[in-house]
Amino acid sequence: MLPLLLIALAAAGEPEPGGWERRGALGAQVDPSPHGVLDLGLRRGDFSAQLLTDTIDLRWSPEGARGRWWIAARGELGAAELLFSPWTDGAPDPSRALAAYYGGIEGGWLRYLPRGFYAGAQARVRYYGFTALEGNSDPPPAPRPLAVPELLAGYWSPSIQGWVRGGASLSPGFAAPHIAGQLSLRPSWRVAPLAELRAGAAEGQDFLTRTRLGGLNPYVVPLAGAGWAEWWVEDYAAARLGLSWRPPLERGTLSLGAAADHARFDGQTASGFAGLLGWQRGRWLAEGALGFAPWIERAEDLSAAAGWLLLSADWG
Repeated sequence: MLPLLLIALAAAGEPEPGGWERRGALGAQVDPSPHGVLDLGLRRGDFSAQLLTDTIDLRWSPEGARGRWWIAARGELGAAELLFSPWTDGAPDPSRALAAYYGGIEGGWLRYLPRGFYAGAQARVRYYGFTALEGNSDPPPAPRPLAVPELLAGYWSPSIQGWVRGGASLSPGFAAPHIAGQLSLRPSWRVAPLAELRAGAAEGQDFLTRTRLGGLNPYVVPLAGAGWAEWWVEDYAAARLGLSWRPPLERGTLSLGAAADHARFDGQTASGFAGLLGWQRGRWLAEGALGFAPWIERAEDLSAAAGWLLLSADWG
């Protein structure tokens, strides 16, 4: 772990003026089926090249006063959509585990509107392949293309952020519409409420296109104490409510918080509780969380607790 941390932090060192900017991140969620994060990135002007754990992202993203647009080539090398780590009835389920790969392109455009609002469109086209992992005796799904066009709109301010997007997942003989949204509130007071609301509805989704719910990391609909992407869901509504405190600090900003999560999804409900910690100084960030979900289903000898830790340096 220490060598990986040193690599990430060295790659994220202070940028040279007019040269390549760098970023890096190292993190992990620890639960009965733990997973890690290792990001390394280079950027110069409108072009960026990143390794996002097992995903290669090459991107051109110009931005102006009235908006931005982007086009990217992406490829993932085995962990696409976390299909290698499914859960069933409160336990990891290797009998359904798949390695999943894709290559594709994506692009989009956003128009900046008055008073913090924005609107635009985005689309991605990927070609997926699958391999059954050890413990899975079923034949893997056939390779397939998947296109996802979407319209989106949102709002941003330092204290409130929100967005909504809707579209469809399209493959030959397969069309599955969806809509999803998110609203986050954290005023800049020393002691302030913390609120995050997420909801989505879909029809005809499958193992590849369902929303991943569960965990403490930013890549899922969060549910503290649950495994990373423990549930793959179609319709959901989730809330995180709590309090945060920013004590005085000479260097950087420290944030301490506690929150309760509750989610309803596909006829089920789940709840969890989290303690939250964050520290930021300039482009450097450290964040951690501990979660416990006392009422979710768990197989014998498996914990309903999880932890999350991330150390990162943003672009210069």
